[in-house]
Amino acid sequence: MLKKITLIRILIFYIFTIYSFTGCKPTKSAIKVDTTPIIASLDLVNIIDDKVKVELKINSINSDTISYYLPKIVPGTYQNNNYGKYIEDFKAFDNEGNELYVKKQGDNRWKINSAKQLSSITYLVNDTFDTENNHQIFSPTGTNILQSKNFVLNLYAFVGYFDNKKENKYNLFIKHPIDMEASTSLSEYLPKEPQEGALYDTDVFIFKRYADLADSPIMYSIPDKITFNINEIEVLLSVYSPTKLHRAAQLIPQIERMIRAQKNFLGYINTTKKYSILLYLSSSKSDDAKGFGALEHNTSTVVVLPESIPLKKLNESLIDVVSHEFFHIVTPLSIHSEEIHDFDYNNPKMSKHLWLYEGTTEYFSLLFQINQALIEKEDFFERILEKINNSKNFDQSFSFAEMSKNILQDPYLENYRNVYEKGALISMCIDIIMREKSSGVYGIVDLIKGLSGRFGSETPFKDEELIDVIKEVSYPEVADFLKSHVMNSTPIDYGYYLEKAGLIYNTIEIPSEYFIHEQEPFIKGSETTKKVVFTAGAERNNFLKKVGIKRGDILLGIDNKTYTIKNIYDLFSDSNKWNIGDDVVFTIERNQNILKLTSKVITPAVEKIILKQNPDATEAQIAILKSWIND
Repeated sequence: MLKKITLIRILIFYIFTIYSFTGCKPTKSAIKVDTTPIIASLDLVNIIDDKVKVELKINSINSDTISYYLPKIVPGTYQNNNYGKYIEDFKAFDNEGNELYVKKQGDNRWKINSAKQLSSITYLVNDTFDTENNHQIFSPTGTNILQSKNFVLNLYAFVGYFDNKKENKYNLFIKHPIDMEASTSLSEYLPKEPQEGALYDTDVFIFKRYADLADSPIMYSIPDKITFNINEIEVLLSVYSPTKLHRAAQLIPQIERMIRAQKNFLGYINTTKKYSILLYLSSSKSDDAKGFGALEHNTSTVVVLPESIPLKKLNESLIDVVSHEFFHIVTPLSIHSEEIHDFDYNNPKMSKHLWLYEGTTEYFSLLFQINQALIEKEDFFERILEKINNSKNFDQSFSFAEMSKNILQDPYLENYRNVYEKGALISMCIDIIMREKSSGVYGIVDLIKGLSGRFGSETPFKDEELIDVIKEVSYPEVADFLKSHVMNSTPIDYGYYLEKAGLIYNTIEIPSEYFIHEQEPFIKGSETTKKVVFTAGAERNNFLKKVGIKRGDILLGIDNKTYTIKNIYDLFSDSNKWNIGDDVVFTIERNQNILKLTSKVITPAVEKIILKQNPDATEAQIAILKSWIND
């Protein structure tokens, strides 16, 4: 069997090498792109101390040294994960099997000397699921190595790239136990039936470039999967449940109903022929995944949820999570900037338009549910209000474009979650503007269709030119809105736009407590400084606003009592003893200055926004609402 695999490797290498030199048309550019395939192999059979052995074969290197990299970050994660930290026993060899000198530089780079003689590299990959207490890698972006049971292969954590060779083809061989199958949107190259009595098989996958490999997760497990077709898209649901508590057959009805509704909502937008949902259900034990959610890929999503969740809640969670991820087949698959198309995995440059990638996707995941009658309009309105309220918890002092461009740095990174709140609301406002200008004929889905037609998966847009293109394919008012509220930091008056759809948007005051409202505390303890910090929600409390408290203020004391993280809960009991009209003195730290803020105690309350239909709405407003929510 080993000889057979070797022969197949040589054959594929030969075929692709010939293709590289005879199948490509001459180009006008003087720059020659090396398209010689890189041969990568993963061994999922012979696991070494819970690690997978990886081998890469390469030739025709013309430089004296070359560097090999694992990604620091991958698209869609917005945090530095440094996957090179999980690589061990890295070695480089020449054609004779002699070891070459390698020096590791930083977490993710290996510099190889005598590179002209380089024939192969090998190393071991450790997984992330079983050590999540020691790192911040979000489970769906990580890896799992559970011998003979499950492998979650986010391939970017197993296979890296060489200097100036990210555009090379990759031929990937995965040796796996015979009873385990690959779940993926990839098509296997040269599929064959394993020999009778064989203990393992080898799958072969072909990638045009490294970005395609990095965007193609695979899950190996004893198969529990179902495939169905919806409007020319083949959808795969693959489930790994350690105790087999949940099965794919139980989840298919809701998944199929949801994706059918999503496809009906998108209409003729067809950006993929396959879509895979790879669902890993965690035991939630100390050595298993704990970061629940999903990571989007262009034609698939990796979802991690707890196995203990009841079936009804599991279905609800899948609809909430997967509906968002599925819409990523539009953005960024068919609409994305140069920064995304030519992503730098170790020195990334981010796009200004996270409102498009994440905001529009999140908005679609909400809008399609009311459009396809999966939820009632009251529920839709409540979710809009929830996003407006949530968006107020983030820093509004800088523009959304500035935040997007610098999302990997503080203070922007800590505001990342706002892409799912304000980002979705930006798309909502654009939707209403377009419906008003077109008398209900066009909305944001039509804008996305227009952008998809202009660009597509192989043609990225220039960040600085996107708004001008949007102006061409929609309305000048949409471009003006984006310039004012995305490129600049002008606050959005949501009431102004919601009124166009015949909705009443008002703010009322409701009773609260001084330092918490329902389940939302206005204070939090810092584990680093051991101090008490006011959250953004404090600015919604009428008493704290009267005192002059701002988000980020550090509470040192009230009257004669000092507060730290150790006695933070005393604030709730102490404030219950206050009387209306009493004088109180807050001692706070703001921007390294100590301030004394004096006020009188008043009855605490918080602002609550209400959203409802206006019984006196005009016919034009009613028409916009009807076209917006398919009422």
